[in-house]
Amino acid sequence: MKRWAGFVLLLALAGCATTVSGTARPEPETPPSNLALIDPARTASVLTTVKTATEAVFSYDSTAAPAYDKALAENLSPGAREELAKLFAQIRNSPEPIKLVTRVIVSAAVEQTADKASVLTVLDQSSSRAGATTKGMASVLLTAAREGERWRIGEIKVNPSVPPPAAEKPGAGDRAIARVRDSARDGALRAAEALLTVNPADPEGTYARYESVSTGQLLTQFQQDKAARLDRIRTGGAKSALSPNPAAAVMEVVDDKASVLLYAATDVTDAAGQASKKYLPLVLRLQRLPEGWKAAGIESVQPLP
Repeated sequence: MKRWAGFVLLLALAGCATTVSGTARPEPETPPSNLALIDPARTASVLTTVKTATEAVFSYDSTAAPAYDKALAENLSPGAREELAKLFAQIRNSPEPIKLVTRVIVSAAVEQTADKASVLTVLDQSSSRAGATTKGMASVLLTAAREGERWRIGEIKVNPSVPPPAAEKPGAGDRAIARVRDSARDGALRAAEALLTVNPADPEGTYARYESVSTGQLLTQFQQDKAARLDRIRTGGAKSALSPNPAAAVMEVVDDKASVLLYAATDVTDAAGQASKKYLPLVLRLQRLPEGWKAAGIESVQPLP
């Protein structure tokens, strides 16, 4: 991943207790509704399983179609097979031999329960046809369900937009961890909205928003480049704003730092008034300060070598 700024971040977890008749007792513990990162090893296991399934069903070799059909049957629900058939129709109907290799660059769990997981994934894709090779990336949201000892992908959303899951209710133990995870996700979304919004009619306001959500090396970089950045905003003429419901998933939380995978679309209007969309898979590196989470670094996800 391309680094836009330094790699600094994480977060602190705190339990709580209630006092009844002068005696401190732990709050009754009920599990959070979203178990992503509550047990990091379990979340990692789900991500590994979904990664293996994703690379199998998003890769295709026209000389080995039966093996591909077997991979579809093993890793996808009937509904997901229909979705992927539509996506792969042109590839499978190609009159020329074609080979598509897909690898997962990065992924993170948006939501996870004992039997279901929603995984935000960025894919590296390389296709070979008629002696020519092309490369590209794709961002997908995959919903997987447990079937016995395995996980099967049941839904595929390309270029996803996803409202954030409901925030966890207050509580101790695992709920406290879940609240910190959710606050990091919300902090990443606030930072992304400020960092990806550009208004050439208000360069000072645009720059002020950058500083307001930044800390550490990222803030230092903004301050060192302030004059040049203001000039680019003012003279560039392009206006951009974050599209609704960017997909965000927390990759890790450690002490006062967190890493968040974000798939965002921005609505861009150039100086000539032409509108377009720009799609950005990003990793935000956050640090928690007394006033809340701020961005310490931002990296664009890059294709694999």
